[in-house]
Amino acid sequence: MSIARALGNAVSGLTATARGTETVAANLANAATPGYARRELAVSAQTAGGNAGGVRVDGVTRAVNASVLSESRLAEAARAEASTRLAFATAIEDQIGIAGNAGSLGAALTDFQTALSSAASRPDDEIRLTQAVDKAQALASRLNAASDQVQAARSAADQAIATDVATLNKSLAEVAHLNRRITVMEADGSDPSSLIDQRQGIISEISKIVPVQEVTRAAGAVALFTTGGAVLLDGTTPTAFGFDAAGQVTAGQTVGSGLALLTQNGIDLTQAQMRLYAGGSLAANFAIRDELAPAVQASLDDLAYDLHERLADPAVDGTLTATSAGLFTDDGVRASLADKTGLAGRISLNTAVIESQGGDVWRLRSGLAAGAEGAVGDATLLVAMSDALNQATAALAGTGFSGKASLADRLGTVESQVSTARVNAQSDAAIRNGQADTIWSRLAADGVDSDAEMQRLLQYEQAYAANARVIQAIQTMMDQILGI
Repeated sequence: MSIARALGNAVSGLTATARGTETVAANLANAATPGYARRELAVSAQTAGGNAGGVRVDGVTRAVNASVLSESRLAEAARAEASTRLAFATAIEDQIGIAGNAGSLGAALTDFQTALSSAASRPDDEIRLTQAVDKAQALASRLNAASDQVQAARSAADQAIATDVATLNKSLAEVAHLNRRITVMEADGSDPSSLIDQRQGIISEISKIVPVQEVTRAAGAVALFTTGGAVLLDGTTPTAFGFDAAGQVTAGQTVGSGLALLTQNGIDLTQAQMRLYAGGSLAANFAIRDELAPAVQASLDDLAYDLHERLADPAVDGTLTATSAGLFTDDGVRASLADKTGLAGRISLNTAVIESQGGDVWRLRSGLAAGAEGAVGDATLLVAMSDALNQATAALAGTGFSGKASLADRLGTVESQVSTARVNAQSDAAIRNGQADTIWSRLAADGVDSDAEMQRLLQYEQAYAANARVIQAIQTMMDQILGI
């Protein structure tokens, strides 16, 4: 081997070790950077005329397991959906409360029944009558608060949809922009790894909103589709999504009646088309706004209507008629089945028994529509009210209840439904979290290992020293030759 060739080999080796050292430094510096893929230096033997000619640097590659990355994105979408549903179920359960717990809706009903029984035992005691009125007001307030929580959850979901859509549009535009820049760098022969890292991080964020499948296109570009097959980006122009937030959502608002649909390139998506975007936080928020929360509201409205009807029955209070407002009213008037939606949020105590509003507590004993106060020792009406609450009656037409049950039993059914929904949501979230964490661990295993990088750095140091010694030996030889 000639001196010139030996020198060329050594110089190429030094160049390769310098690039390798830069790669190790970049890996260590970005070990905790989201979306960063470990870099590896690709080298091959360089030949000249069939003889070894040193080392050729082929480039820097990104070490990414594409299948595990795809699984990770789908798992993160499922995690986002499950956590969104769990947050809703937990908030509703906290508001309605668990049976037997202080401050729960069930406790408010029990307190009212206890107060009625206490008043029935001493109908002449106005303090006990006042306590019964207070407990009735507290029960109505608890129903109002539960209904308000449901509508607040719908409002929050509606706003979250708007936020997700805005983020989705912005992120898709960024991916399209990065596609163009990466294509240009690929054409120039430059290294686009940092841009690919950035794009990978953005796509991972998109996948939390809608589950994403990434398809490689020419010149380093990618196309994005949902797992259902909807096109998010394929080319230079991303799909444009639109959504008009309603602001404050009320119980009577439904899709097409105050609540907007998701639009794709200006066209409303039907329920069937929305299945293409199933999974992720976007679908979860639509489910909360349009399905889960309205179902809870319907149960609360059925319960409020049952309570209203039991104590508005003329057979219980003979001073009432079929059109009279009972002890509980729909914002001051008698409730009707046709206007049952949102009743839990409107139900209130009849002002006829509220002294601060011009009423008289004795009407709780003598009758809501009585012309004059009756005998102070007559507990007939109080006993009838208590019995009406405890009586197992057939489910009212137009409600979601079935069979015969007391009011407490029907409330127990609602509480059980809410608790079951929360338990199921928590179980699903635990499963999704476990799956996502497991896949993330597999993905992280392909990431930067600081120990391995330090070992590789030592190897580059040894290679550098070996090539440097070759150059030093050549210099010594040249000095000796020139000194002859």
